[in-house]
Amino acid sequence: MGKKYHLSSVLLLLAIYAVGCSGADLQTSNDDGDSSTATYRITEVLVENHNTYQLVNDTYPLSTGDLWPCAWGDDNRLYTANGDGVGFGLTPSDIVFDIVDGEPPHLAGSSPPEAFGNNLAGLWGDSTELSRKPTGLTCVDGNLYLFFQNLKTPQSDNPYGDAPYASISVSYDHGLTWEYDASAPMFADHIFTTGFFLDYGKCQENAIDDYVYVYGLDYNWRYADGFDQTKMFLARVNRERIMERPAWEFFAGSETDGPAWSPDIDQKVPVLEDDHIYADGKSGISQGSVIYIPQLDRYLYSTRAWTIWIFHEAEHPWGPWTKVSVVSWNPDWTAGYHPGYPVIIPTKFLDDDGLGGWIVSSMPRGRLDDLFYNMGFRRFWLTVAKKFTEAQP
Repeated sequence: MGKKYHLSSVLLLLAIYAVGCSGADLQTSNDDGDSSTATYRITEVLVENHNTYQLVNDTYPLSTGDLWPCAWGDDNRLYTANGDGVGFGLTPSDIVFDIVDGEPPHLAGSSPPEAFGNNLAGLWGDSTELSRKPTGLTCVDGNLYLFFQNLKTPQSDNPYGDAPYASISVSYDHGLTWEYDASAPMFADHIFTTGFFLDYGKCQENAIDDYVYVYGLDYNWRYADGFDQTKMFLARVNRERIMERPAWEFFAGSETDGPAWSPDIDQKVPVLEDDHIYADGKSGISQGSVIYIPQLDRYLYSTRAWTIWIFHEAEHPWGPWTKVSVVSWNPDWTAGYHPGYPVIIPTKFLDDDGLGGWIVSSMPRGRLDDLFYNMGFRRFWLTVAKKFTEAQP
């Protein structure tokens, strides 16, 4: 089981209260409009300064793991996966599948005894040069799908700097056992090798059609030495054919009647480009999460650039995307003031009104005595404005 504990100093609690009040006081502002139909647009994202709740491994609290892509299962459990740790089990691995029960700040974690390493995901290359990392997770029709990549290790010529291969594993028994094609990866040559699923809520219950949407990055999961990650792509695949690579289509641009899709991955074009270079000289497109918020009928992409968190919103999965908030931490991180990676928003923990929830992130090993190398949670809040559309006759 996962151990639960809080940061408890008086100063930290006061900081939490101060941020919490600002979130609680958010008001919905209305643009001028006159119509019977209204949706919303997100105008700002506010987040707490630090992880205020942590789910850690009882036996190895400093080696729980990182990354934590999340999926809300049909059985109401939260499913996730970690890299380079033990998760909530006892076996260290480059990749571990995990199950989380409860609601923050009262969670318990467990890891199926065989759901790690080669049982969970494939490796196509030298294990001293590449390791497996989880980048996306979803639940579709009761089945779980894990998008994973092969990423360069610290022992390679480009530590954490490029991901040449990626593929998907599937579980038909809620994560106890997994299957994948060990003969070849679904994606290779550094193309679309970081993938994360659009999160449509509890086992995709708010999906807009019969497709599963997957956001992808080329070359690496974030910036790297000599490389700026500036483009995010989008694919879709019928929910019954996720494991069939020829069934995938890629966003190929917008037309007058909507998005264009192509089965040719070479025809893909970005749904979002951000050429801005943030603090520390880092670009801001990275592995994160894209969620749909049904109360607002909007999409929210959460990403990072080292000490910076960036949030974009859109009306459709393919955009156009608008940058709404950039949240910065200086390099002098403390227990009460630190960023994290990636920036994952589980839809299971959204507030009932859709105006806030919990963000999951980790801190790198070697920082703050590894106390935050685990599944860390902090609150976030949204400011929104009404966007009216004309009623249809």
